[in-house]
Parts: sequence; structure tokens; C-alpha cells
Amino acid sequence: MKASGEIRDRLNGVKWVGMENLHITLKFLGEIGNKQLQDVKSVIEEVASDEKAFSIRGGYLGAFPSLEKARVLFFGLETGKAEVMRLFDKLEHKLAKNGFLREQKPYHPHITIGRAKRRVYDLRPFKGTRVEFLDRVNSIVLFKSTLRPEGPVYEVIYRGELSGNG
Repeated sequence: MKASGEIRDRLNGVKWVGMENLHITLKFLGEIGNKQLQDVKSVIEEVASDEKAFSIRGGYLGAFPSLEKARVLFFGLETGKAEVMRLFDKLEHKLAKNGFLREQKPYHPHITIGRAKRRVYDLRPFKGTRVEFLDRVNSIVLFKSTLRPEGPVYEVIYRGELSGNG
């Protein structure tokens, strides 16, 4: 991700996500109990078995809440966005049937690359910055994240392979 290296060199005070931790979050669940864990695994398996693997390609730099007041830096998706949205919609619907709260904000597929630690940044000078990457999405993964001072540690709890016909 060449573009993220150029941005990284110019922004001090951003906690950068390591390459091994880059991912697309479909749903943040928070703390869940054993019963809920089994429900989540069942939903992941059901959704994954109905969808086929697909490719994603990198897009443009974005930020939450905005490029002007950036706290979270990310790259959007140029291709694969519709497929990720479909996964999100199916998971959201099925998890809601199992008692999980629906997201209140609109979902925006993205890959977080960094978080501002103590201030916000004006990233408007970087508007239009593209990242070139191509990857294959083969599964839906349930992670347990443990926050550490050096950054989060992710542990795979369950993986549902995309094996359907889409």
C-alpha cells in the first residue's frame, strides 16, 4: 500500500494499523456470551454458505468523521463494495433476528489504516489519494480483539468460508 506510506510519513501522532491487522469490519459485536457466540457462528455459516468468494480493489483515502476533521483514516473500495454491502445486509438482518442491535449509522465498507491519537487532522490536501491493492475475500471471520498498548491483537474465533453461488 504505497499511498499509505506517503501519508504515514507526513502525519505524526497517528496509530497505524499493521498490515497483518488490515480487514473490513462487517459488524462490531462487543462482549458476547456463549449462547450469543453460538448464534453468531450459525449466522456466519448461513450467510457464508449462500455467498461466493469475490475480489476487492483499493480505492480512495477517506476519513471519519470527515477529511477535514479526520480521526480515523481509511481506504474505501473501488470494486467489491456491492458484495461487501450484501454480506453486511444479510448479517445485519439475521443478527437482528437473534437479538443484536442494528447499526444506527449507515454502513460504509472500508479498510481502516490509522487512528488519530490526540488530535484531528485536515486531510483535504490528500483528497484523491488512491491505494493500489487487489485481494480476494474468501470468508467471513469472527475475531476476538484484545486491546494492548502496542495495538489490538486479533484472534480468529470462527471462519465461515464463502461457498455459495452468490
